[in-house]
Amino acid sequence: MSLIEIATPDEAAAIAVPYSVRLAARRNLLAKAHASEAVQQAARREERRAYERRAARDLHWLRSARFTPGRGVSLVDLSEGGALLDVDMPLKPGARLVLELEGDGGRLNVLLSVLRSHVAHLRGEVMIYRGACEFQSPVDLATLVRPLLPVEPASEGPGDDTATPEEATSGLEAAPHVPAVASAGWQKIVVRYRDGRLLKGYTQDFHPSRGHFSLWPGLAASRNQRVIVPFSRLKAVFFVRDFAGNHRHVESVTATAPATAGRPVEVTFVDDEVVRGTTLSYRPDGTGFFVSPADSSSNNQRIFVVQAALRQVRFP
Repeated sequence: MSLIEIATPDEAAAIAVPYSVRLAARRNLLAKAHASEAVQQAARREERRAYERRAARDLHWLRSARFTPGRGVSLVDLSEGGALLDVDMPLKPGARLVLELEGDGGRLNVLLSVLRSHVAHLRGEVMIYRGACEFQSPVDLATLVRPLLPVEPASEGPGDDTATPEEATSGLEAAPHVPAVASAGWQKIVVRYRDGRLLKGYTQDFHPSRGHFSLWPGLAASRNQRVIVPFSRLKAVFFVRDFAGNHRHVESVTATAPATAGRPVEVTFVDDEVVRGTTLSYRPDGTGFFVSPADSSSNNQRIFVVQAALRQVRFP
């Protein structure tokens, strides 16, 4: 009696398949698993790179950075999604560490994982390692920056960082007066939704690749008054000189601003509003792009138009 005759049906079927075929099938499964993991890793890298990187020279508000407990690190660059840093200890890819960041406005403990590492240089007889690290979840670096004005006491009860536009608008009239010239990094904006609603306030972290940004009703606003604004429902974001503007002003149809770099562009929104100006950042597959108004007397310094809210983009 043969080995196949005494085996179960499933065992007999497996034995009947040549070993070379079974080995090839196993290798094929492993290759697919590795390919899937590579795709996931690439997606994570692209997501991390989508955040704006700030070089060490721009981190003037950062007092210290270290691994806990107590191992000091030197930051090469930093973003909401990760950091490139130097440290005098080996960094093993896949290792999970806690990075403590202390700024003028507070302190954050961030859980990160090491993506890759190599020897950067020698400091005397000490070997310095450079590691590219990914944060487990995006962090709000604005919490580390010193408030520009004294922060008012928070109202009683828990805050809500994701307040609705209606809730946020109700507090705009009561926002404290802010000097016309704000400190570097803060920008006056008017946010317009596709359904006609609007918000007014200040932002310091606007970047289209993030998918959202923070809006503060005033520079002296407390943290629980901050609103997280996603791009998904927006029409446009107007970076303005003044919140009041001039309601009697009519935008000029022809260009009155000095010639600047960029392509002349005319955008038509789904509600038929037309904006003319120039652009340096048009991408048909992006979230949106900036337009510099053609009218030099416009209250709008630049406009971020959301692609999903446009009916037509024309380059005259």
